[in-house]
Amino acid sequence: MSTAPESTELAAVAVPVAAAAAMPVGRSPAAREAIFWALHVSFWAVVFGAIQLITTVYAPAVSDPPTLAAARVVACLAATVGMRWLSKNPSLLERLNVTRAGLVAGGLLSAAVVITLAFAAASAMAGPDGGRPSRGRLVADLAVNVTLLANWCALYFGTQLIRERTSAEFRAMEAESLALRNELYRLQAQISPHFLFNALNTVLASRDDPDAIETVTQSLSKYLRFLLRPAARLEPLSRELDALEEYLTIQVMRFGDGLVTRIECELDVRGVPVPPVLVQPLVENALKYGIESGIRPLRIDVSARREGSWLAIDVANTGRWVPTGRRDSTGTGLESLEKRLRMLVGTEARVSHAEEEGWVRVRVRIPLSGGCEVTLKV
Repeated sequence: MSTAPESTELAAVAVPVAAAAAMPVGRSPAAREAIFWALHVSFWAVVFGAIQLITTVYAPAVSDPPTLAAARVVACLAATVGMRWLSKNPSLLERLNVTRAGLVAGGLLSAAVVITLAFAAASAMAGPDGGRPSRGRLVADLAVNVTLLANWCALYFGTQLIRERTSAEFRAMEAESLALRNELYRLQAQISPHFLFNALNTVLASRDDPDAIETVTQSLSKYLRFLLRPAARLEPLSRELDALEEYLTIQVMRFGDGLVTRIECELDVRGVPVPPVLVQPLVENALKYGIESGIRPLRIDVSARREGSWLAIDVANTGRWVPTGRRDSTGTGLESLEKRLRMLVGTEARVSHAEEEGWVRVRVRIPLSGGCEVTLKV
């Protein structure tokens, strides 16, 4: 065969921003923008309420008048809007020679300093004494502004980064899935000309045996119907095994005593859903390379059984293992088969091969506790 979040209040504010950054891609740009603004304004409204609550309960002596607290929040909101606008204009950032990380760090600190100084001037004008705030108060205000802006940046840009990475991974998975689907379609559409040629030759060679002609033509008709039918994502194992019986019937009629085949399948696994075109390429390889490397008669054994929480499918043939890289390889590699299995039924699926005592064996193991735990109608 061939191979083939600071306080509880601030934590509660995370939801709107995270939701805004991770809005469904399927919505229209206008709808996504409207949702962002609703959640963005909600975030800073909750921040205003949290500041008033915290300062009133824990530090009433240094609490700001509501108008100044509101001014702080509005200033932070304007700063974050500006940072978001810049982040959505990569060409402008490139002309300014600023990266996204530089925008977050520099914009955050610059906005915090400007807001602190503006807030200090406004506080001095609104205060009863008209004096400048103390150095400690300035440091405290700066820390508060940095904290607020940092939380927003962490939530917004962090979720944006996660969303972009997830989107990139999803696109990669879609591309891989498309490639695997194309491979499946190719396998389903690939009717070997040599197989048809040999089947027709078998019919001609049996022209004096009406029973043999009927057997070959009926098996060929059923096998071609299996190949040309629309395939589902998962199908019961019995469907492919039944088609394999027809395929091997034709081959036995062709090779006569030079080929001995056997298919064994436990009754309780016949309805297990598996990817279509799973066993057939392995059997084709067993026939092709077994004839080439083995001793007549060639034996091909196919078995399917339950092993604990696993479905084990073995395809074995007499002969020797044929290494990869041959020009006449069909391209149905075990690595490609394993990749398709992991994509469709779970990452625990495995394909392995071994050669011992004159037999080459390929084993497919699929977890019954994963995508194949439901039994389909046989």
